[in-house]
Amino acid sequence: MRVLMIVLTALILSGASAPERPLDDPAQESRALDLFKELRCPTCIAQSIHDSNADIAVDLRAIVREQITEGRSNAQIREFLVARYGDVILLRPPVNTATLPLWLGPWLIFLFGGIVVFVALRKHNTKAD
Repeated sequence: MRVLMIVLTALILSGASAPERPLDDPAQESRALDLFKELRCPTCIAQSIHDSNADIAVDLRAIVREQITEGRSNAQIREFLVARYGDVILLRPPVNTATLPLWLGPWLIFLFGGIVVFVALRKHNTKAD
């Protein structure tokens, strides 16, 4: 009995959690997997909850599965998570004023870099003449 208590305490303190259990219905599990790939892990930022092993990703996968079994649509599940975590939870956030820098930033950096290269080459060609 004492050994069992020590083992259980060690598991609890180590943060071990129960293994994830896929949904019984293959169509629902497929839906869940698709949603996992659309949602960003709040801890990892660059990974979806499908790819992440972080505790929050495990919790989010459980929430998605739970909501699917409750009959909610994909859009309703996304809305629930956006209301809770903000647009950052989506790997493809919507285009709006708050996310405009995310969508335009890379293009503006690329354009600025192109202008810098163009000006530098022009100056180099002018000095060569």
